[in-house]
Amino acid sequence: MIRTSIFIVLTIIVILAGCSNEPEKNTADTQPSESSQDNEPAENISNIQESIDSKQSKPHIVLTDEQILMKPPGRLTGIDYNEQNVQEALDKLPTDLTADQYMEELLLLLAEDYRPYVSTFINFESDITVNNQRPNAKITLPTSRKLHISILLDASGSMNAKINGKSKMDSAKEAIQSFGDKLPKNAEASLRVYGHKGTGSNEDKQISCSSTEEIFHGQGVQTDQIKAALQDVKPAGWTPIANALESVKQDIDPETTDSVVYVVSDGIETCGGDPVQVAKELHQSKVKTVVNIIGFDVDNEGQKMLRQVAASGGGEFASIDNDEALKNYLIKAYEKLRGEWTLWIEKGTGQANIQKEKKQGELNKTRETMQRLVNQENANLLAALEYIKMKQENDFPWSDISKKIGERKSFAWSYADKTGRRLYNEVSQNGKQVYDDIKDEGEKNIDDLTDKTKN
Repeated sequence: MIRTSIFIVLTIIVILAGCSNEPEKNTADTQPSESSQDNEPAENISNIQESIDSKQSKPHIVLTDEQILMKPPGRLTGIDYNEQNVQEALDKLPTDLTADQYMEELLLLLAEDYRPYVSTFINFESDITVNNQRPNAKITLPTSRKLHISILLDASGSMNAKINGKSKMDSAKEAIQSFGDKLPKNAEASLRVYGHKGTGSNEDKQISCSSTEEIFHGQGVQTDQIKAALQDVKPAGWTPIANALESVKQDIDPETTDSVVYVVSDGIETCGGDPVQVAKELHQSKVKTVVNIIGFDVDNEGQKMLRQVAASGGGEFASIDNDEALKNYLIKAYEKLRGEWTLWIEKGTGQANIQKEKKQGELNKTRETMQRLVNQENANLLAALEYIKMKQENDFPWSDISKKIGERKSFAWSYADKTGRRLYNEVSQNGKQVYDDIKDEGEKNIDDLTDKTKN
């Protein structure tokens, strides 16, 4: 009985002791577990997740064809290519690279320099621009050109003199009206008279020398108005040619691109002005103006002075001795202009063809040179691949690398071919368009001039 009691007591003590030590054991066992199994894995998982998130947040950059081909060349390419040096570099490569990694290493060694050729393609101007100045007195002007024709009529008293029974003034009026009928349809025209006030006396010299008046300003199609404006003009006073030329400046629109002046006069400057200097100023002004002088029954002294005016104005002097000659001069001016348009066509179309062929030649040279470089790069890459294959003893992704080398060649070759041919075709089309535009415009003006001279 006693033994039984003692056994029970001992058993209870052992159980109590175990219970009292259990928390300490759990605490001791749990803390390292939390440190090694809970905390550390949680930190690692967090780092891994951040890495994944970081990779996912960066967008995949897709390079353009130009960006790929504009990369710097390999360090053993071009004049630096040496087979032994290439093989030594290949011997240093790790043997466990993937096909992509091998390809990257091969390009770092052997990629050719395509940058000059790609830059030529990128910056190439396929436009054809012909800088061929049109003849001045055009029949039909494009919207980008604006022509002004000024006619200055001498209305001094000497124009009342007669030739073959007809006054110089009447002959001049008829010639100007005929000229007006042949004016370019959309050209701006002005008709100005000078010396038409006062008389030839000294008392009236001041008023006569200051008299110059624009009696018509309009378009070439308004020829009937020119005839009406001329009806009331009568020969009167002195001859202020310089003053009339000076007044032309205010008749010309600042937007004018071409300006031509025709001065019809039977004598020299009699008002003390300097028409030579004024004509020079007109010719050198922002709106470059050509001054032509039609000397109508002018004596030798007058011709000498009027020739100087025409020369300083960049034009020509024509001596006319009767009314028919005055009309024929204006018709001949259009015949001359027809020849100028023919030369204009020949010069412009020639320039267009030369420029087109030059640009096409540059494109062909760039394309062919780049393709030869592609072939050279491909041969060097395949030679390097064969060397690696020969040296490798373990499994080697030869087929995948060979495929990538082929794709590289196809890509670079195709870029050069397609880009070069596309730009070549653009140059061809632009050149043909410019050629056709020049020819069409010139032939239209020649046809119009031919019709005018028949009337």
